[in-house]
Amino acid sequence: MANTKISALTAAGGAIATHEFPVNESGTTKKVTAAQIKVLANTAPIFGPGSATAGSKPLLSNGTLLTTPEAGALEYVTADGAAYFTPDTTNGRGQLPAELTFRLTAAGSNISTIANFFGANSNIPLVASAEYEIEIWMFYLKNTAGTVTWTLTNSAAPTGQNIYYAMSPITGIVAPPGTASELNGQFYNDTTAARAFTTGSLTTAVNHFAYFKIFLRNNTGTSLKIQATAGAGSITPGIGSRWVAKRRPTANVGTFAA
Repeated sequence: MANTKISALTAAGGAIATHEFPVNESGTTKKVTAAQIKVLANTAPIFGPGSATAGSKPLLSNGTLLTTPEAGALEYVTADGAAYFTPDTTNGRGQLPAELTFRLTAAGSNISTIANFFGANSNIPLVASAEYEIEIWMFYLKNTAGTVTWTLTNSAAPTGQNIYYAMSPITGIVAPPGTASELNGQFYNDTTAARAFTTGSLTTAVNHFAYFKIFLRNNTGTSLKIQATAGAGSITPGIGSRWVAKRRPTANVGTFAA
């Protein structure tokens, strides 16, 4: 049975005509009037399941944040690349982050000369005038004793990035409490387009680990390559290695106490 469409709704919730549509399989109809349907001017329409064709409207339209956060409000601002939800007025609005994730579902190809650790088409896209929080977990087998150089390569120099990193001991991954210490280090407000880190000479034929957390500010649309170079022989990227990238608002988010 084809249903009659309810049309003539105005974007600002203006008057609509009365329409009839079927309410059951017997064909019984019911009238719907303007008083029974309300269209809220400050929200986008809610749509049902879409199709594979791009072009359908989003659940939330781009708008301006409320001057005063309201409990239960769901907001979206394109400039921030973020949606916000306000659980209560004491804490104010909080960001609802969207995460980009890339994971190795099988061991990667051996790497000797500089190459993407996660393989082709695995770079992290970064838009202009934005901030990102990026975490990278890499497990790998060292096939020949020697160093590994990690290079975080931006297609253009970032405005600034703070980096924390941790790596397993040169003897390989150890279970806690372990007999050797991890290597930890930081870079503060770094503006190097290709920031490199070189390990000590790593033990061969054992698994190793490297972790990076990056807070990156970006004035130019770029992409970030996660690259490795084996000082001798090769390394094999391990299954389960992954990166996660989240775009963050450029301003503080929340209501704060004095």
